[in-house]
Amino acid sequence: YEVDPEDACAGRPVGHLHASPDCTHHSQASGGQPRRKALRSLSWVVHKWAGKVRPRIITLENVHQIVNWSPLVAKRCKSTNRVIKVDRTVAAPGEVVPVNEQFLVPDKSRKGHNWNRFIHGLRDLGYTVEWKLIKACDYGAPTTRERLFLIARCDNKPIVWPRKTHAGDG
Repeated sequence: YEVDPEDACAGRPVGHLHASPDCTHHSQASGGQPRRKALRSLSWVVHKWAGKVRPRIITLENVHQIVNWSPLVAKRCKSTNRVIKVDRTVAAPGEVVPVNEQFLVPDKSRKGHNWNRFIHGLRDLGYTVEWKLIKACDYGAPTTRERLFLIARCDNKPIVWPRKTHAGDG
């Protein structure tokens, strides 16, 4: 958040920006943990760089659940509908709980809203954008973990995905 792209690049052109924003708060592995808006919003830094120094190519890697990225809302008690706090207690009747003390969860009614805004924002900045799920083991990494990869280009050249190097036929 703190780095100014123009200062960091000192007028030099940017050929490739790779982003790998924290995925913990998008992943199923995060389970029932409280979500932190600051970590979930790290992807927006890509827009800052795209708008200020216009990298020719942008790549982003994250968990596949990022496509469900949505605004956060306070988790509510099923029996009282009152806000649940980070410490897992239920707010008292009429208590106003500051956002930083709320147990935040993705808003299911707006599933994918932030991801769609993120993609449209890159397109509005003149980028062609594609993404796909890739298994690292298909490219020689010693893991079967599946990750989402995004490529965005603003140089009018086609997006070319790497060919699998270690994939079997079945």
